[in-house]
Formats: sequence, structure tokens, C-alpha cells
Amino acid sequence: MRVTAALVWIDPGSRRACSRGRGVSRSGGERAGARDPSTGETTKPPGAGPSEAGRYRRALRLVLCAALALGAAACDASLGPPRKQPLPALDNLPARRTAEPRPERLASYRIEARYDAATHKIEATQVLTWTNGGQSSVETLPFHLYLNGFKNESSLFMRSSGGRHRGERADERAWGWIEVPSIRIGALELRAKARHVGPDETVLEVPLPEAVAPGATVEVGMTFTAQLPRVFARTGYQGAFAMVAQWFPKVGVRVGSPGFETWHCPPFHVNTEFFADFGVYDVNLTVPQTHVVAATGVLAGARDNDDGTRLLSYRAEDVHDFAWMIDPYMEVLTGTAKVGDGTVLVRVVHRARQRAFARRHLAAAIGAVEHFSELFVPYPWSVLTVIDPPPEAGGAAGMEYPTLVTTAGDHVFMRDGIHVPEYVTIHEVGHNWFQGILASNEFEEAYLDEGVNEWADAQVMMRMYGEKASAMSWMGWTGDAYHLRRALDQSFDRVPSAIATAAYAFVDFEGYAAATYHKTSAAMRTLEKVVGSDRFAAAMKHYAQTWAFKHPSGGDLVAALEASLGEDLRWFWAPAFFQPGGVDFTVRSAECQPVHEPRGVFGEGASRKLVSGGDGKRGGWRCDVVVANTGIVPVPVDVEMRFADGSHQRERWDARDGSRWHRFTLERSSPLVEVWVDPDGDVLLSSNPLDDHVRLTPDTRASWRASARVVFWTQGLMQGVAP
Repeated sequence: MRVTAALVWIDPGSRRACSRGRGVSRSGGERAGARDPSTGETTKPPGAGPSEAGRYRRALRLVLCAALALGAAACDASLGPPRKQPLPALDNLPARRTAEPRPERLASYRIEARYDAATHKIEATQVLTWTNGGQSSVETLPFHLYLNGFKNESSLFMRSSGGRHRGERADERAWGWIEVPSIRIGALELRAKARHVGPDETVLEVPLPEAVAPGATVEVGMTFTAQLPRVFARTGYQGAFAMVAQWFPKVGVRVGSPGFETWHCPPFHVNTEFFADFGVYDVNLTVPQTHVVAATGVLAGARDNDDGTRLLSYRAEDVHDFAWMIDPYMEVLTGTAKVGDGTVLVRVVHRARQRAFARRHLAAAIGAVEHFSELFVPYPWSVLTVIDPPPEAGGAAGMEYPTLVTTAGDHVFMRDGIHVPEYVTIHEVGHNWFQGILASNEFEEAYLDEGVNEWADAQVMMRMYGEKASAMSWMGWTGDAYHLRRALDQSFDRVPSAIATAAYAFVDFEGYAAATYHKTSAAMRTLEKVVGSDRFAAAMKHYAQTWAFKHPSGGDLVAALEASLGEDLRWFWAPAFFQPGGVDFTVRSAECQPVHEPRGVFGEGASRKLVSGGDGKRGGWRCDVVVANTGIVPVPVDVEMRFADGSHQRERWDARDGSRWHRFTLERSSPLVEVWVDPDGDVLLSSNPLDDHVRLTPDTRASWRASARVVFWTQGLMQGVAP
């Protein structure tokens, strides 16, 4: 089937590569792009309507979405009716391939679930085994009911998202919800006493018949029904495909100082992802024999039933979530990653028309597992599964779960060597370290996962594809992801919130993404360049090894870095992470004067002498250059000066002494013609690079500004994409 329509963009405000107007080609090409630009409407000041370009894009998307609705149905229909799948082979692998490090297993689940492929509904029971790991007694258990965020337009998720999420829209004809008709401890039914708390129905609080003492364990049985929405934000169905995520009642997390712990179980907000305790998951899924399933953990059992269903048993150890995919048309491509003296089974689950991209995703995933394991801690589980959703199910693309991720970026324009599909896979696989192993609180400190992971992704891509070709190596052109990102990103001084802002407290998704993903990555890269890449890599490895499976905070990260580096980082960390803005260098002034002996009247009486003009000439030039940092982060920086004879001189200004400006005075044989602050682009945290580079001309200020603009864009292209 040919591509019906395609509108492609890559939005730096989103890590998800996706598109509106998707089709399918025989080559496997689909879509790439990101967040719906129309979401910017709600953040404009009163009276500021959408631009002509914005109105055009929205009108075009309406046409493309109509084509998509028809195309998606046609694509599924063209695949024919589902046929019985062979009984899948068991993984015959332990859920964990390494014994250490091991977390406290505070929240473990046994789930029995039956999937109805016609209604996309799940009937299930679960038993939660919960241990009080704190030092205070617990009288209630709160549970996340995430699917109720898709129940109606009054939920906090729908109100905070406006029904839009990363380029996808909710379908008012296909809501999602979860109901829990029974909650039991032993034979005691507790449902009548349970109540929803907060602004919607995404948190259910269950009073306990007796308090759970510190160190004690309680088992809670539940019966629940989960209705999937049409795929929109990470979870749901499209045609025969379904991504089943955040689908079961999940207990909250106790946080706080020992003896003074409180429950952390906030309502579901568009900017917040997920935070939970580690445990063991034993999940039995009853599904049609016509469907392929991929899930968190290892497949430990499989049998066919007489009624046309199949029972699949999965086990996952030391994870904090369980997600699965089901689809009748999927294929599986497998490979092996080498980790230490062992191996990890890596597989990509995809439809046939995406086979070419599946091979690229598999290579990227194998490389990611191997390199992340070397950089941080070895991948502890036996299996990693990558799901490449069909193009019409873009809402499920680009998301992470323990041992299972979904990818994106398949598009006819993403030719071999353009590493967008690989980047999405590497990014999502990387979350198995920063979200899966370290598992920080994403509600409160999302940057510890998203932004730190984005920095780490770039490290892995440089290792895999080369420092100058980490984004692209195609038809003689190479692309450096760091500088391409810097050229495309909005200026950090336009982000009104600090990096260390709770995810739900950002003014909008754009601000959340800019600070949490891109500014964090830029800050990490900047600090890396200041302290040295090898030292910083060792410090980050120390952090990962120290805090694996322990839910570290931002304070734990900076303490681990300081311990490894042996230096105080408050000069950088406080302004970079806890204040809005960044680094803002400027060349305040630059001028040269001919060097000569002092002129004027010298001596008295008969010995009085007038020295003027050429009489006092000594030769050469004295140049004064003043650079300033009007931002908030005092980062050391190189300043390069080029002279008319073609020579260069590089000086370093270390503003950690508290200075906001610095004067360089140089004597040279030829005059200064160019000044460049941060010539190597090491300070990725800098804003407004237009005035970081000037060329001296007679009409100083006006020409400096004009030439700076030209040079900036040239610099961005030269550093980001070089032939």
C-alpha cells in the first residue's frame, strides 16, 4: 500500500518522533515528528491568535487526519482476518540475569487478566503484596487508577492536556476507564469504604481494617475491569493493535524521612509520568490464539485452551511496572547484546511493512544495551523488548517500561544514516537505567530521568556513530546532535521555570519539555566540558552504581558527582538547576589602537620636546576585548581572537570567581578582526548565541549585530551538519 499523505516535522520540544498524516509504504516508511504545534494556542497572551502558518498547518492536519482514519482501517483490512498464531516458545531464561544490586521488593503483584479483542476490555483480578518499608504505621493504601484519566473531559489529565498529547488527540467516541468493584483483605470486603480522593477519579484511597506496622506485609485482593481508550497518550488501541499500559490499580509510594513518611500518590497530570516501588510481577494473560503478545519480563508459560484462547504467563523481577502489547499481525526479530560475560536477548516486535526499520531498531537497541551497561551498570534483566507500533497507533510510540519500550521514527524520509529512528530507540532503552533501575520520582524531579537520560543518549550515539555523525551520516553529510539541538532549541532564558520544578507545576508542556529534557541535557553537557569528559563519565558511573534500585533524588545525584569529582559543584548546580535562565555570553566591546611611544610635550625649557605623529610610533597594535556573562550560571569559557594576519590567540575566562565581565588586553603585530566566545560550542547551556561572535568593522555595533546573526546560523550549520 502506498503512502496516502505525510506531513513531517521534528519538534525539539518532544522526545517522541511522530507525525500527523500517516500512511504506509511497502518500504516500511511511516512517520516522524512530534508535539502538535497547535497546543501553543492556549499559552498565547489574550488577543494573540494563531499565525497564518499555524492555521495552515491545522487545516492541513484535518485533511490528513481524515485520510489517516480511512487509511488505518484500510491497512488493517488489507492484512486479512487474524489467523491462529503458533504457540510461542518460552524464553527459558531467568527474569534477572544478575543477582545484584537488588532492591527492596515492597510492592509485588499477581494478576490474572482476560483480554477481549472485540471491545478492547480487560477483566482481571490481582493480589498486591505490600510491605511497609518505612518506620511509621500505615492505615490507608492509595491506588493510582490511571485509566480514569481518559474517562471524561473533567479529569485532571484531560483538563491539563486539553485532550492533546504529543501530537495526538483524544477520541470522544472511545473513552477509557477502570472500575474496581471488589477490594478484599482475606474475607473482608473493603470496597464500600474506599473513596476517590483529589480532583478526579485517578486516585482511590482504601482504609485498612488495622494498621500495617513497620516491616509488616499485607495482601490486598482486587477485581477490576479496564476499558482501553483509542490510543492517545501511551496507552490504548487502534484497529487490532493495543498497547496496554498503566492498566491496573497501582499502589502509591511512601516517601519522607524515616518515621515521618507520607503517601505519594498524586492524581494523573499531562506532564507527569510514573513512580512506583519495586517488586515481582507474576501475570497470566488470557488472549485470543490469533494474537501476538509482548510484555514486561520473560515468558515463563504458554498453553492453548479449548475455547480459542491462549494462556501466557510472564514473570518480571525487581521492576516497578508491567505493560504489554497485543496485535494479530506482528512479527518478531531477535538478536543478542553482550553484557559483561553474559548476554541479553533483544527483540523487536513489528508489522511486516516495518521490517526494514525493525532491523535498524534492533541494531540500535543492541548497541544501547551494551553501551549503557558499560557507562553505568550492567543491564540486570535477561530480555529487552522493543515494540515498533503501526503508524496509525502513534499515541503508543516512544515510551518506556521496564524491559519493554515502544519506539518511533519510521518514515520514508528517514533514510539509512539519518539516525532519528535509532535515536528514539536508544532514548527509550536508556530509560531502563534512569527510569527502570534508578527510578527517581518523575512527578517531582522528572529531569533526573528525562534530561539526564537525554544527555546519556548523546553519549551512546557518539560511541555508536561517531562524535561528528551522532545525528546523521548520509550522502557525505554528517550531523552532530548536540549542536543541531542547540541551533533548533528555543533560548533557555525564555523558559520561565527552573529545571528542578515539579512536572505538574510548569506553565505548559513546552516549558516542561524545554527545561526537563533539553536544558537538563545542555547543563549536563556543559558541566561535563568544564570538569572533563573522562572525569564526568566516571562520576556518573559512580552515581549509577551507588543509587541503582534506590530511587535517588536530585540531591543524591549532585552529592555523588561531588564525591567522585572531589569538588564543590554548588557554583554551577544551584543556578543551573534551581533558577530559570542559563548562560548568556556577550562580546561587550572590542577595539584596537596602534601602539606607539607616548605623545605630547616632554621636558622643560630648552630641553622641551614635542612628540607627535610618526615620531612616537613603535609598531604593532594594542587590543582590548571585554566579554560579559549576563546570565545566571558562572561557567568558565574560552575566548578566541583572530587577527588580520591570520593568527589566533585563545584565552580562558573563569567566572567562578564571581566576576560578571572580563577584559583581555593584548599586544599583537596586526589588528584584531574577530572575537568568538565559546568557539567549540562547549557551553550548551548558553542562550542568545547571536552576540557570542563578532567581527570588527568600522560601523561597530550595527555591523556586529548583523554579522553575528549570519555567523550564528552558519556556525549552527557548520557545527551541526558538516560535509
